[in-house]
Amino acid sequence: MKPAQLRIPRHWIVWTVILFALTFALGFAAKWIVALRFESLDASVNGVHSPLLDNVALLLDQLDRPTVVAVILVVEFVILLFVKGWRLALGTVVVTGLGWITTLVVKAVVAQPRPTTAGLTHLLHVNPATLSYPSGHVVFAAALVTALAMVCRGSLSRSIVIVVGAVFVAIVAWSRLYVGVHYGTDVVGGVLNGVAGVLLFAGLWNLVAARVFAGRGRRVAA
Repeated sequence: MKPAQLRIPRHWIVWTVILFALTFALGFAAKWIVALRFESLDASVNGVHSPLLDNVALLLDQLDRPTVVAVILVVEFVILLFVKGWRLALGTVVVTGLGWITTLVVKAVVAQPRPTTAGLTHLLHVNPATLSYPSGHVVFAAALVTALAMVCRGSLSRSIVIVVGAVFVAIVAWSRLYVGVHYGTDVVGGVLNGVAGVLLFAGLWNLVAARVFAGRGRRVAA
């Protein structure tokens, strides 16, 4: 494994295609088959509410705002800069951000409208601005965790990132159902989309890094 490259599956292109295919398939299936949306799930999750849960959900609602994402990516870069060096730090931030942006393509293609909040017993003031599938919040959370796992060299650190990250993604997914702005399939699709997007750009990053940084290394040695 070269210093500037992320740890990805050997057949990353195949896995990327499979994950994106599953993402689109789930989105269209839920759009065409109402039963697959699990419409009652929002009301069930929202029914167990408290001021603390309200605050957590409203805080996480800010997660996919461009300014918030930018701050998170800057913090990610600074931490990894000291831990892994600027090349891996840059690569991780790039694939996280670009992996998250792929959700715009999926949203536009599937074009699933938002669920109604009429069945909720506890309404929070959340005004989603984009289409429903997939959840952009979950896409970003999954992309962030996947990218961080790819930068880990040791199995222990990778396992910790995956376990803690899975809990984080689950909490973000819960928050989107709690405020009633997504179907159950939206959060599942968000995980698929986030992992697929990061895998795509991580593979491309490794291809570019192998050429750019190898060339610089040869010039320095000369």
